[in-house]
Amino acid sequence: MAVTKIRKVSSTTLLVLTVVSVLIFILFFAGGAELDAKGNKDYAFTGILLYWTYFLFLVTIVATIYFALRNIVSAFQTNSRRAMLSIGSLVAFVVLLGITYAIGDGEPIKGLNEASQSYNTSGWLKVTDMWLYSIYVLFIATIGAAIWGGVSKRLLSK
Repeated sequence: MAVTKIRKVSSTTLLVLTVVSVLIFILFFAGGAELDAKGNKDYAFTGILLYWTYFLFLVTIVATIYFALRNIVSAFQTNSRRAMLSIGSLVAFVVLLGITYAIGDGEPIKGLNEASQSYNTSGWLKVTDMWLYSIYVLFIATIGAAIWGGVSKRLLSK
């Protein structure tokens, strides 16, 4: 019974969000556009599209945090070791972000156009480096885990 209700709720939610997204997408392209001073198209409903995207992103982040915290709380009730592993993973990720932010270069880039200058600050450059370095580390860790999984499986089966 509970599975059927969950399936109905998630299917309805997916359907509603998809329909609204498609309608906003159609409104964006079919709703008209004007040429700006530089001759570029300025779509009339860009704001609605951006706000809908922000809303979807916010809902995704809130749902992810909610279900992760709910999972950790329920894990503490049933298996505290698993919960500590989850918290350890979260702490390791935050430490990774802190280290990669610290090693990021904040020196402004020369030769950028005027539109890019607002992001050519030490903070934005360090945040960009943080995400890039974190992606590199996590990619290498993923490849290492895949290789280790294959090697350890062969070693343990003998």
